[in-house]
Amino acid sequence: MPAFLRRLLILAVLLGLGYWYAETYGVYAGYPPFTPVLLWDYTGAQSYEVLLRGGTNGLKLKVSGKLSRGSLKVWVSKGDRRVTPVLKFQGEFEKHLKWRLSPTRYTVHFAFQDARGWVKLDWVTTKYEGW
Repeated sequence: MPAFLRRLLILAVLLGLGYWYAETYGVYAGYPPFTPVLLWDYTGAQSYEVLLRGGTNGLKLKVSGKLSRGSLKVWVSKGDRRVTPVLKFQGEFEKHLKWRLSPTRYTVHFAFQDARGWVKLDWVTTKYEGW
């Protein structure tokens, strides 16, 4: 068998295994807020700590993406207490969320349910100036 065909066969097998894995277990690839997140039948949740201190008393969150299946839920908590409503996104979306919060440590939560598509998640602490 020529080397080209052997490499092509190995590539086809690897792609087939990757597809099988994504369909069976789901895939989450990316690292917010630096890169978009690619999802394939993914169910799971991520949490990121955010510290508001001194001159910052606002949290801005940008959520954008396109999910052909499934949903994304976003909320902010302080300890075990939720301080913002749970927002659910499906289909194509782009939303800028802003909350005025007291300076302390918060957790931003992203929960995916059977999501397929891509999302871009970005957050920043800032000084609330009436927005």
